[in-house]
Amino acid sequence: MSVEITRATSADTTLLRNLYPLYLHDLTSFYDFYEINEQGVFQPDYLDFWLSERSDTHKLVIRIDGRPAGFALIGQAPFPYMSPERDFQMAEFFVLRKFRRRGVGRAAALAILDMFRGRWEITEVRANAPAITFWRNVIGAFTGGKFEEIEIDGNPTQVFSSVEPQAAR
Repeated sequence: MSVEITRATSADTTLLRNLYPLYLHDLTSFYDFYEINEQGVFQPDYLDFWLSERSDTHKLVIRIDGRPAGFALIGQAPFPYMSPERDFQMAEFFVLRKFRRRGVGRAAALAILDMFRGRWEITEVRANAPAITFWRNVIGAFTGGKFEEIEIDGNPTQVFSSVEPQAAR
């Protein structure tokens, strides 16, 4: 199974529009922020923000053997929704359920962290214990355990650097 990370292009817009509601649906298990409107669309919907041509965001598609498997949306300083002393924020990260617990998320996350060198923050919703465990493990492996965990708005947030040589993965 080959995990590939590519920058989303305009050709990936429909793919992201189709995957994004699946991601929001998963989040509703842990978070009451998103609701379905009368047309069955999750609100609030921030996808148009992400799909706009902004210099402070990165849209990535995760593929397995060439087939779509998920996405990552990354903010880069001066991204308005992250701590000012950081270079990057993993704002949204999603892997389709059929690929979870098979190493796909870990491989994708490690590849993405390798792509963007600098000071990172990754925040999870407090109630999402699987995400917290996942990110602690991935970041621990990536940094050789050299990360700090703080709280931002009551949610666990890992802060670390991807500039220094990384532990063997």
